[in-house]
Amino acid sequence: MNLLVKTSLLFAIIAQVGLTAKAQMYQNSIGLSIGTFRLYSLDEQASPLRYAGVLKPLVGLSYHHHSENSHVNLRLSGGAGTMNPERFGARTYTTTFDDGTPYTYQISSALYHMNLEVDYLRRIGPVEPTRLTTWVGGSFQESLLYADEVANFPWVVNTATLSPLIQSEYRFAADHSLTLRVDMAVVGLITRAIWANFPKSTRDNNVTAFFKQGTNPATVNKMGKVNVQLGYTYRISPRFSLGAMYRARYLSYPDPRPIRALTSSVSLEGEIHF
Repeated sequence: MNLLVKTSLLFAIIAQVGLTAKAQMYQNSIGLSIGTFRLYSLDEQASPLRYAGVLKPLVGLSYHHHSENSHVNLRLSGGAGTMNPERFGARTYTTTFDDGTPYTYQISSALYHMNLEVDYLRRIGPVEPTRLTTWVGGSFQESLLYADEVANFPWVVNTATLSPLIQSEYRFAADHSLTLRVDMAVVGLITRAIWANFPKSTRDNNVTAFFKQGTNPATVNKMGKVNVQLGYTYRISPRFSLGAMYRARYLSYPDPRPIRALTSSVSLEGEIHF
């Protein structure tokens, strides 16, 4: 009997330690995502043609801190690919040297993208577990798009914005959930080419001059920037989860000539909880 009591106490202690560790595991997570990214842009300041770009792969790193009433999210993603006029694609030309030797070359712009997101959210509604949970908060986002040859000029669009956001999570099974998130920029900075396309300065180098002359403050009445995210998560175990995420972003701005850009990405996501 003493052995049975001691064994029962041992299992009780182990179970309590396990429950405590499990509760602690829900507080933080780090994640890795791999996917593809697509861009469709009509930037009238750069070219009358609509350009299309693709990044393969798009890689993301994330950190999340969770509590019953709040979320803090940090995500950095980026990748490299190509960008070309949607109508023509990559253009290949062949010429011949004086000695008759043929020479073939291709015009295709490289495309680079980086995106940083920092979110803070608060739960609205009851703390008790329910199938549907809604969070509201704010997000800081910085997004950089760079192509080295759009109409024979480097092409840069950079935005740094603050956005209110709303996020809903629907748990349709014990370990399965869907997430929908929407945010819209209300204030920020946008950097793009000036009227002359290429900055001129006797004091600054080209990069510094571009950002000094091409950066302007913007509010929601002038800059349109909307993000939508739809995700699925499967909690494999207390320590691991897998899922998929679709993200779409629309950007518009009128000066110096209008730009309209739509980006989207699809990625597989994995997280380790601790």
